[in-house]
Amino acid sequence: MSTLIFAPSIDQRITSYQTKAKIRKYGRFVLLFLLGVLIVLIPCLVIILHEKNDCSTPSPPPKPPEWNASDYISNSDYYKDFTVLHDFTQEDNLRLDQLSWPRFCPGDGTQIMYLRKQFHMPDLNGSSTTLHWADVRVIVLTKFVQLTRPIWGIHDQQFHWIDKKTVLFLSNRASSGLTQLFQLNLPDDILSIKDFIEPIQITDFPLSIDNLLINRQASRLAFSCQVYFNLSIQDTAIQQSIDKASGRFMYKFDKLFIRHWDEYMIGLRHHPFVVSIDKDTQGIFRLTSTPIDILFGIDSDSPTRPFGDAKSQWSFSASGNSFAFTRQHDETSKVAWSTNLDIYTINLSMANQPVVCITCNNMAADTDPKYSPIDEHLLVYRAQSMPGYESDQFKIKLYNGTKTWTLLDDWDRSIQVATWTDDGQSLYLEVDEYASHAIYQVMNVLTPNSTILRDVITTGTYHDVSVNPTNNKTLLMTYDSIIQPRNIFICTNKDVIFPLTLHNYMLISKTTLKESYGSFTFKGARNDTISAWHIVPVNGSRQKAPLAFLIHGGPQNSWYNTWGHGWNFYTYAAQGYAVLAINFHGSDSYGQNFTDSIIGEYGTLPYEDLQLGLTAALKLFSYIDETRVIALGASYGGYMINWIAGHPEMSRRFRALICHDGIFDMREMAYATDELWFTEHDTGGFTPYDNPEVFEKYNPINHVANWSQPMLIINGGRDYRIPDTQSIGAFTALQRRGIPSRLLYFPNENHWILNPLNSLIWHKEVFDWMRQWTQ
Repeated sequence: MSTLIFAPSIDQRITSYQTKAKIRKYGRFVLLFLLGVLIVLIPCLVIILHEKNDCSTPSPPPKPPEWNASDYISNSDYYKDFTVLHDFTQEDNLRLDQLSWPRFCPGDGTQIMYLRKQFHMPDLNGSSTTLHWADVRVIVLTKFVQLTRPIWGIHDQQFHWIDKKTVLFLSNRASSGLTQLFQLNLPDDILSIKDFIEPIQITDFPLSIDNLLINRQASRLAFSCQVYFNLSIQDTAIQQSIDKASGRFMYKFDKLFIRHWDEYMIGLRHHPFVVSIDKDTQGIFRLTSTPIDILFGIDSDSPTRPFGDAKSQWSFSASGNSFAFTRQHDETSKVAWSTNLDIYTINLSMANQPVVCITCNNMAADTDPKYSPIDEHLLVYRAQSMPGYESDQFKIKLYNGTKTWTLLDDWDRSIQVATWTDDGQSLYLEVDEYASHAIYQVMNVLTPNSTILRDVITTGTYHDVSVNPTNNKTLLMTYDSIIQPRNIFICTNKDVIFPLTLHNYMLISKTTLKESYGSFTFKGARNDTISAWHIVPVNGSRQKAPLAFLIHGGPQNSWYNTWGHGWNFYTYAAQGYAVLAINFHGSDSYGQNFTDSIIGEYGTLPYEDLQLGLTAALKLFSYIDETRVIALGASYGGYMINWIAGHPEMSRRFRALICHDGIFDMREMAYATDELWFTEHDTGGFTPYDNPEVFEKYNPINHVANWSQPMLIINGGRDYRIPDTQSIGAFTALQRRGIPSRLLYFPNENHWILNPLNSLIWHKEVFDWMRQWTQ
């Protein structure tokens, strides 16, 4: 190929030179003139910018982008065009709307609100959470309205219904991109809304608000920000800016925790702030006092990390003049091996009042205070009695300002949530029972002869109870099961339960998902009765099918009758696998003694249950091909995969193994994990230096010489519960022994796979591995 080059002539070059000389001559004058202009304008510019950045009042939020109908589509609209049924997949699972936080309106309870999280269709590359309203006066004719505009990346949360016309909530709709307090004013005729209601921004702090609670009178609210324990919100933001600008990057620790769950503990604390509020002349709520940091100067969190929230761990008294909260004792390294939580109260009616600990005589966990709606001094809370044992039974305590007593002391179930009725006479309890989450009502709480009623009789998972303000027997709640994704249900009495929301109906109706599961029991270790779930593959039981043998984590947990967004039984059944999920010794929801039975028995009782359960299932379900079985487990389930791998009498029953975030070396785990109480309590209450033998007794690393089966290993880089070195060590052992193996490493995931796109990768890799070894 030839290239033509056009060169300038000599005359052209001379002319060019003269022109450039003139430009240089006059350019100096132009440059000096522009410098003079800048010198004059810079002070003006500084003044303008200073006024523009004044943070004393909230800056108006930017106008939301135009609603892009071509970019947004609900899962119902997306799936309605499907003309052929297809097998249920993880893509379908992740496209489901996620519903939460159902609440009756104050007053007559004729309206409800809830949160709805939607995902970008069809690629899942984005999500948005919005407020939704419904008229429930005639349940069978319930009418719905979406109140807030969905914008990808924007999430509304923790709303509080002040009255029938006013809602306060948190959202990251703020102009700063931080989560702030917003107000939504509802019109008289909500059904007439044609578009969305634009909320009003109330706060403009330089830090995000993480939690919100408002008293019944709407005269005070509590919120949390992550601050340095001895700095204000503003000073924390300034310090963070200084640290970021310094260019230095180093962590320094003088105590534990170093890391907790999925974050390094580098000084920021969740502190509760209390502030007075009132409406202005336009009906907009404003902060009318300076927010008070209840824990200022205390190196501790409230709500507690990593999963505490205001809804559970904070409470205002009936008058709104007292505030109760839960906190952990983070001031020393003991926080890493102590489960001690305590409840504190503070009188807000007078300035400079001290916080008072009402549970400090108990060295185990005390949490989730709930003031009575009618008695200023009475509150209910959950308490454990065994220090250092996170899975100890939670009982219900009542405290009246002077004395404490236990409600339902003879129960053998652990109570997860307690909710008052508006008359202050009854409690609704959320209880884990036989692999379901049940609802009980305790009536006449304050009398010696309280009555216990099982209020909701259907099995499955009930959560987040809201009691109708005019009828204590009418409940609003979420419900889901193995076969049914979460929906908002209303229960008018114990025999009549209605699903209110049908957001996911269209999606499910376009799949082959059907009720093909059941439970069975068998005799396990110690001749105890063990329960298990069995799911038939999507193509039925008329032909031989491989088996997915699932092992749950915890270990004090269960395979519940609940919908799974991660480990969903039907995603395996859709791949043609039968599914077996055993609730072995140590599982919760079967009584505290059964839960406690795993202590000191990590490698025995559950292992025997799994052996016996697999044998029982193969006898009961003859269509299962015993030569094509894959075992999968996560967390403790991952530990059990590694333990099984070293015991050929069990490992050779499986074509291959899959280990997600599993323990490989018990001794190293005891020093490297964040919450030391897990390993120390479950080995019998020992440290690895006082009694190293108990950590070696059921240590998978000691049996690597027996490993033979192919294994897929998965770990999150931000998993500080079971650090990634455990998986790296197991993978190294497999490779060194020449065993077919693969390591999947998700750098930004913790103990769970939370990113939907990563979840799709996880499932593809897992199913590919299973298919490779069962074909």
